Amino acid sequence: MKHILVITLLFITLFLLFLSTLYSINPVVNDSDKKVAFILPHADDETIGAGGLISMLVEKGYRLHFDLMTSGNGIGHGTIRVDNYYNVRLPENVSEKDRKRMIREDSFKQVMMILNVNDYSMHHVDDGTLTTDEVYKVMEDLYLKEGYTVFYTTTGDRNPDHHACHEAMRRMQEKYPDLKYRQFPIYYYFYDRGITKPTEPLNSQYVDVNVDMYGNMKKRMFQVYYNINTILPSFYPRSDGVIGFGPERIYYNSI
Repeated sequence: MKHILVITLLFITLFLLFLSTLYSINPVVNDSDKKVAFILPHADDETIGAGGLISMLVEKGYRLHFDLMTSGNGIGHGTIRVDNYYNVRLPENVSEKDRKRMIREDSFKQVMMILNVNDYSMHHVDDGTLTTDEVYKVMEDLYLKEGYTVFYTTTGDRNPDHHACHEAMRRMQEKYPDLKYRQFPIYYYFYDRGITKPTEPLNSQYVDVNVDMYGNMKKRMFQVYYNINTILPSFYPRSDGVIGFGPERIYYNSI
C-alpha cells in the first residue's frame, strides 16, 4: 500500500510539472492567438532571437506574418561582410549596397520557404535609416486593421533600426494599452558571453521558452544566414556556426 501511495504521489508530481511546462508557454501564445506577426529590423534577427519559437508556432499551425523593414544593405566600417554563397543573379556593375541588399533579401526569402510562410512584406528601407514612424504605421495596420492578436518585435539596443522598432512599440503601448505586447531580445541566449540585457523592455514579465525540441528547423534557418556570412561562429559562440541552443526569452503583458 505504501509503495502504491509513493508511486501515485510521484505520478501526480510529474503531471503537475508537465502542466507547469505547458503553462510557461501560455503567456507567449494560446489557442485564441492564431495570427502572429513579427516586425524585423533585418534579415536574420528572427532566427537569432526567436528561431525556435517561430519553429514551434509553425509546427502548431499558427498563421504567421513577417514584415522585414530594412534591406540590411549597410556598407563601410563596422558592417558585416556578405558572400554570394547561393549565386544570386546580380546585374553587371551592381553597387555594393544593391549587391548586399539582393543577397540578404534572398536569404530572408529562403528562410520563409523553410518555414513554408508566404505571408510576408519587404519594405526595402536602407540599413541604419529606419524611423519610428515607419514601424509604427506597420504596427497599427497589423494590430488594428488586420486583427493580429499577438505581436512580436525586438527590444531596443544600440542599433538604430532595432531602436526604431522598440520605440514604435512603446508608442503603440501608450496609445493602445489594452493590446497584447510581446518582445524578444535578439541576443538573449549568449550564455558564454553573459545574458544580454535589453534596453528597458516594455513589460517586466517574461518567460524563457525551452525550444530545443524545435532545433531542426531552427538549424536550417541558421544555416542560410551562416552560409552568406551574417551569422559567424566567432560572434555566436554557442552556435558552432549553425545553431544556438538554450531558451528564448519573451517579455509580455498579461492582457
